[in-house]
Amino acid sequence: MESRTRKRSSLNNNEDRISTLPNVLLHHILSFLDAVQVVQTCVLSKRWMNVWKSHPYLDFNFETFSSLISSYYYDDDMNNFTDFISHVLVRRNNVKPFKLSLDTRRDCQYSVVESLIYYAVKHHVEEISINTAHWDVPIVLPRCFFDCESLRSLKLKVDGGLALPKSLGLQSLKTLHLGGAQNFDGKIFSSCPNLENLTIEDICLNVIENFNIHALSLKSLEILNWRYNRIKQGCKVMLVAPKLTSFKFDGNTPLFWSEVNLTSLDDVNVALQRYYHNHYYPFYVVEDEYISEEEETEQGLGLNLIKMLHQFCSAKSLTLSMNIIEILSEVPAALDKHPSPFSNLKYLKLKTDHKDVTLPAHVLNYFLRSSSFLKVSF
Repeated sequence: MESRTRKRSSLNNNEDRISTLPNVLLHHILSFLDAVQVVQTCVLSKRWMNVWKSHPYLDFNFETFSSLISSYYYDDDMNNFTDFISHVLVRRNNVKPFKLSLDTRRDCQYSVVESLIYYAVKHHVEEISINTAHWDVPIVLPRCFFDCESLRSLKLKVDGGLALPKSLGLQSLKTLHLGGAQNFDGKIFSSCPNLENLTIEDICLNVIENFNIHALSLKSLEILNWRYNRIKQGCKVMLVAPKLTSFKFDGNTPLFWSEVNLTSLDDVNVALQRYYHNHYYPFYVVEDEYISEEEETEQGLGLNLIKMLHQFCSAKSLTLSMNIIEILSEVPAALDKHPSPFSNLKYLKLKTDHKDVTLPAHVLNYFLRSSSFLKVSF
């Protein structure tokens, strides 16, 4: 009987062991939850009543909010979401430093973004992630945001457009992800002296002829969703990043380089979404190898692609989509005319969703001529 009592007592003691943990561990557990779920823990017990107020990570996700606290109309949900954010910011303790995330993926009032940024800067935020949409006009961020000395990681992705200033001025920033930015000069990155990781996604450069990326401390660069209908015809990219070791590209048209020096580059990953191309789309090659609309577009695409790849001649590892291999296989004359420059290449990796894939012999020989000990993997 006594044994059963002890066992029952032990089980009762185990029921709320989590509440005895220190706040630092509770905050780690809460970091896996959305802000609305974090706030809801206040009803668990007296111990939890104020834990959320000192939580150093605010993750405001509209989809999660609307699934937990939903009305029949989208506008009502968004208004409730906005009110919820305001209430959290007012009642939260002054915790420094902290991380902030806003994810609506739908049209969001600019005042929501603005109020969050003012709050974040005032409370010495270290990481910010904003993924939203604003279709009326491009979002213009407040000037104080670009003077934030505590910010180390920033993700800004705005469907509908993001307008950037001439200088970022984020002295402590190490990681930057920009999505939806419009017609800006890449020289703004030079105002972030400690920037090491940069991702540029779905940007619009339809009036920019020369896109200059200056980032002397940059180690990793990703250019994603580079689309020809958002890039000015003939737009050239100049890259000044002497410490760059990793480069990733994904788009539906090759990059045109104007000036680039990538001697420290080790790892390159390139994917070209070929299914966007059709016979109405012209490809242009600089100088004497101009390909007109009337000529075979695949030949122009192949030449453009080869010129782009040649700038990665120092790479030790090269990952290519199978679309690129198919394009190269269709221009054997161009491969002979422009020999492979990859003298340091050790690994060639091919990305494919299919099991039965072969690498055309003349494409393989193209890479082997400059790197006879090349290892190829799918």
